[in-house]
Amino acid sequence: MSNNNFESSPMLEGSPTGIKEFDEALKGGFPKGSVVLLAGSSGSGKTIFSFEWLFNGVKQGEKSIYITLTEPLFNTLKNLETFSFYDREAIESESLKIIDMRDSIFDPKGFDYEKVLDFIEDEITSSGATRLVIDSVTAIAYTINNKAHIRQFIFELGKILATLGCTTILTSEVADENSYSMFSVEEFISDVILRCDRIKKDNQLLRTISIIKVRGKETFMGSLDFRITSEGIKVIPPLDVKMTAKATSERISIGNEDVDKLLFGGVLKGSSTMLAGTTGTGKSLLSLSFIFDGLKKGEHCLYVGFEESRDQIVRNAAAFGWDLKPFEKKGLLIIRSSYPHEKLLEEHLADIKKIVESKKISRCVVDSLSAISNSHPKKDFLSFARRLNGFLKSDEVTSIFTLVSSAVLSQTISAEAQVSTLTDNLIMLRHVEMEGSLQPVMNIVKIRGSDHSKDLIEYSITSKGLKIGHNLSGFEGILTGVSRKVDKTIEEKVYAEFKRFLGDLADVMFAKVQEKGLTGKNVIKFIDDISSQNILKSDQLTFFKDNIKEIFGPELIASELTDPETKKVISEFFEDTDSSQKKSFLNKYFGKDGSKK
Repeated sequence: MSNNNFESSPMLEGSPTGIKEFDEALKGGFPKGSVVLLAGSSGSGKTIFSFEWLFNGVKQGEKSIYITLTEPLFNTLKNLETFSFYDREAIESESLKIIDMRDSIFDPKGFDYEKVLDFIEDEITSSGATRLVIDSVTAIAYTINNKAHIRQFIFELGKILATLGCTTILTSEVADENSYSMFSVEEFISDVILRCDRIKKDNQLLRTISIIKVRGKETFMGSLDFRITSEGIKVIPPLDVKMTAKATSERISIGNEDVDKLLFGGVLKGSSTMLAGTTGTGKSLLSLSFIFDGLKKGEHCLYVGFEESRDQIVRNAAAFGWDLKPFEKKGLLIIRSSYPHEKLLEEHLADIKKIVESKKISRCVVDSLSAISNSHPKKDFLSFARRLNGFLKSDEVTSIFTLVSSAVLSQTISAEAQVSTLTDNLIMLRHVEMEGSLQPVMNIVKIRGSDHSKDLIEYSITSKGLKIGHNLSGFEGILTGVSRKVDKTIEEKVYAEFKRFLGDLADVMFAKVQEKGLTGKNVIKFIDDISSQNILKSDQLTFFKDNIKEIFGPELIASELTDPETKKVISEFFEDTDSSQKKSFLNKYFGKDGSKK
């Protein structure tokens, strides 16, 4: 699938540079016979670009000429030998002829530009060259030092090149970011204008090449990032995404059955989900469970880590019983780990695109977008997130992105929250202060195209992953990070005590009591019964029973007891109470003979 905004157009006959992505941008390379003005500051990559184009011409069976007016031939060849495109045989056979004309332009008798023009014309004609580089036209302008003569020289050069039909690159040294030549004359004879720049951004030195003008041909117009590598110029094409994502009603498990229930069956296939929340709330954990679920089903998965190494990711998964190594060996799992600043954003996008398309990825996790936002300007980060999300959706990849919020206790995520509007689904994970401790709480904010649970749900992180608990209907103020109890029913209060004292056993035990009837008598009896099972220590049993008594109240419990039990229960309730209160209670609920009213 093609997603570059210039990649899908057919190639036209031209003079290709051999730099694949750049030729795609130009729809086949430079128009044959054109004059190309390649402007830029010193060290911006003009000479390397020019030579790669010349050597590629030799590979195509063309003759080429390089005329240097600035550097000695020795230095030029020494620098070239480090690149893979360099071909010594091409130079020795003069398929690529390198000519040093520095002596001609710095002649003590004065610069004879007509002589230079004649020399260039003779060399092209005698060699049959179809590619020519003059590096640089600025050096000639400095030597002439007469605006009228400079203009005359450039116009005459343009006429000769047009007549010979030789595709030519004229390099131009410029410092002003808004100019392409020294006297602006070169621009008028040029069919193509390019500009190379070095830009310092986020403590990185970035290189760009801008396509300013291409006469008589529709091409990509704009800037392309590039690097100079041992193989030459490596252009990083921009990832341009169209809104072509398909809609489906098929569900995909998020890797956790309890969370799937809250999602009413899982997320929709091909959708994107944002897991946003504070540090330590299980975002990466839930992401790993999502990936492992896909791997078990034989799906190809990609885990993109911007904060942890491959070994750390594998170790973290193994801690929860998910062994990723066998799936890596089978080729089902690709883990791509790198720091955001190691590459340009376009390079990260290009790498992910290549993996997704070549490996036919079904599920993808990006952990985390916050690492990108912390390393790049907000505008670049948002563009990265928008295009990556759009690309994955257009390729029908079900994806999860993680995003870290800015505070431990917060109802909002950080300034990067704008990106959350791009995803189909948004799940918030946060810490909430509840009864003197921090409790992780989940709420599903949105699921496009589907209904979902609206509850605030408490959960815990266990050795087997996220374990979903109960909704927090008995609390308010949760979204502020500090919760407050609201009035509960007796059932809710009793369950809370079971949860507090029995932990993971609470649900099973509470259900048993409910079967017999949720009365004070049955709960007290249950606590007495488990005292012999060593589930709780004696002091815990005492606290458990006292809390239950407080919930039901002495009147309710006393009304459920038989007469023989009355005195015992009353004694327990009023152990530390004065005799007048005890007498008042007896008179209210019992007759003089001790029987219940």
